[in-house]
Amino acid sequence: MSEKIFFITGIDTNVGKTYVSLLLLLALKLRGINAGYMKPVETGVAALENGSKNYLDGKFVKLYGNLTDALDVITPYTFQFPLSPYAAMKKEGKDLCIKEIIFKFYALSKAYEYMLVEGAGGMLVPLKKNHFIIDIAKYIDAGVILVTKAGLGMINQTLLNLEYAKNNNIKISGIIINNFLNESDASIDSNKEVLSEFTDAPIIGDIPYMPEGEYSGNIDALKDAALKYIDLEKILV
Repeated sequence: MSEKIFFITGIDTNVGKTYVSLLLLLALKLRGINAGYMKPVETGVAALENGSKNYLDGKFVKLYGNLTDALDVITPYTFQFPLSPYAAMKKEGKDLCIKEIIFKFYALSKAYEYMLVEGAGGMLVPLKKNHFIIDIAKYIDAGVILVTKAGLGMINQTLLNLEYAKNNNIKISGIIINNFLNESDASIDSNKEVLSEFTDAPIIGDIPYMPEGEYSGNIDALKDAALKYIDLEKILV
C-alpha cells in the first residue's frame, strides 16, 4: 500500500498518539520529506483570559516538529470539556462541520508532500450523530496507523480494532506499539511476535517507555527516538 496521507488512531485513549505522531513527523522530516500535521478536533482545551486557547496536542507537535502553521489551522475545532467531541459539543452547546474539517485539511495539505492527521481517542469515538472519528480517515482517503499499548491485553484490543477496520473498508497502513504507560508485565517480551502472527498489517514501530523529562525540551532525544524506533520503509511511497 502506498499512501501519502496517514491517520493516526489508537486502540484506546491515553496510548500516546500525539507522541507517536510527533515521532512520525520527525522521521519523515529527517528523511528530507516535507510533512505536515493536523489534529482536526481536540477536547480539554481551556479558554484563557486573553481570549486565546490553551492548545495541547497540536501545540506539542507544532513546537517540537518545527511547524509554522497557526494552531487554529492545525486544530480547527476545540472544546473545553475533556470528553469525546460529540459529548463535549453537546455539553457546550456547540457544533462542528465535517465538510469544513475536510476543506481545511485539503487547504493545509497543499503545502506538504505527506500529511499526518491525528484522531481523538480510538476509532469509534463519537464525532457527530452517526459519525465517528475514524470516518475522517475515510473521507480523506488516508491509510490508518494504529497505535497500541505494549502490555497485557494489547493483542485482544489490537485485533478487535483490526477486525473492525477490515469489516468497514478502513485501510490499515501499519501498527505502532508504544509503551507510553511504562508497562512491565510478562507479556511485553512476546506481544510483538505473537501479534505479527495474527495480522498482515506491518508493525512499523516498537517504542519503549521514555519519561517525559527525557524528551521535554530535548529535540535531539526526540529525533534520535524517531530514527531508532520508527521504520518508515514499509509505508513510504
